[in-house]
Amino acid sequence: MSRPIASLSMDLDNKWAYLRAAGRPDWAERPGYLPLVIDRIVDVLGELDLPLTVFIVGRDLAGDGNDESEAIRQFGQLQSWEPANHSLNHLPWMHTMEAAEIADEIETTHHRILAATGRRPLGFRGPGFSCPDEVLRVLAEHDYVYDASIFPTSIAPIARMVFLIKSDLKGEQREKAKKLYGGFSSLRQPNRPFRRAVDGHQLWEMPVTVMPITRTPIHFSYFTYLASFSTLAAKTYLRTALRMCKLTNTPPSLLLHPPDFLGHDDDSDMAYFPAMNMSRQEKLSIVRWGLKLYAESFDVSLMIDQLKAADRSIASSIQTQKHTPQPSTVTN
Repeated sequence: MSRPIASLSMDLDNKWAYLRAAGRPDWAERPGYLPLVIDRIVDVLGELDLPLTVFIVGRDLAGDGNDESEAIRQFGQLQSWEPANHSLNHLPWMHTMEAAEIADEIETTHHRILAATGRRPLGFRGPGFSCPDEVLRVLAEHDYVYDASIFPTSIAPIARMVFLIKSDLKGEQREKAKKLYGGFSSLRQPNRPFRRAVDGHQLWEMPVTVMPITRTPIHFSYFTYLASFSTLAAKTYLRTALRMCKLTNTPPSLLLHPPDFLGHDDDSDMAYFPAMNMSRQEKLSIVRWGLKLYAESFDVSLMIDQLKAADRSIASSIQTQKHTPQPSTVTN
């Protein structure tokens, strides 16, 4: 019996992006952990023969030969990987930006990914799941196949409140962060891939899958957060979530973050992030278990391949697309 198709992605958020989100002034020194964490990601996913769609922040591709760029190329060791666009500066309030700023965030990163990997990104995810209509217009204009910025969870307002309590954001940035993760309106969004029309273009939307019916998160950062209290509860929860996806014919697309592969013994600066009270060994053990269960339950693919299985016209349309966006004149 064939397994239902699914996908696996990672938001490759670097340490500096998390420190800025927490209101730490030392983020400006651009501290990073990508070489360390990507090595672990490639090891774990390689053991399980899993593919990965990687949403890359353009700022980490600045210049040739930097450690972050070299580390990102290590994803080529996986059986399959797909580079995707996660904006230039990882500002989780794109809903407050002018149109020219939004275009620059997407287009500059597009060109950096193409230059670094030799591959054109086909998907985009807004940092903090921020995706105003102008983002969709830019994606459609430049022939992106899909957006993945919808997080249709029932606990978005709670998650935002907890984040604001733990962070040191102040003033304008704190006001901007009050729309992180969406609101209760996100519950009206589908929990499965769907098409949307944008200025005469067709664009697929690939939501981050949540538990069917309850709409609680099932991404790995939430899973490891539960495991930090009870491994048994976390395992039961993930088993139930994947079973519910099958019962409701929901094709899952699960999400990873770099801290899912880090413990408190790796980086004390990340202590505010969920599950960072776990040791490296504990974290990697539970993540391996969850990924193995996912691989056994579903035919895990890249996000673009999951879409190709749903819409056979995508493969031919990608091959015929010649247009690539030109960088805008906004500087960062």
